[in-house]
Amino acid sequence: MKKRDLLLLLTVVLLAALLLGGTMLLSRGKTASGQMRIFVNGALHDTVSIVKGRDYEVKQQDGSVNVIRMTEDGFYMLSSTCHNQLCIQQGEANARNWTARSLGTHVLCLPNRVDIELVLTDDKTVIDPNAPDV
Repeated sequence: MKKRDLLLLLTVVLLAALLLGGTMLLSRGKTASGQMRIFVNGALHDTVSIVKGRDYEVKQQDGSVNVIRMTEDGFYMLSSTCHNQLCIQQGEANARNWTARSLGTHVLCLPNRVDIELVLTDDKTVIDPNAPDV
């Protein structure tokens, strides 16, 4: 292994460690609130209380349909009319795993332009849905 390759590898490892540490610091003190926000085409469509076993259907005028299944403390995409089905493969976002997921509190269906977000609380206050992402 050349010195240059080793330097590149160390740089990548260092950046990954910094990113992980930053994520852990930002998530400290935040917990799931028992609600999810559903965005369609970037606009807030609905805010829903999570009820285990309940399904929520997002129907759009173009015929796109997404079905969200609620679990004990989270949700996952049960079905979608999108062509790639990546939203279903993203799995569940819940109170126990959101800090470890690559998408954090979100499940995304990009073809249908649907974004479901697990609502977090911070210091017993629900985070403002209009606040900018940091």
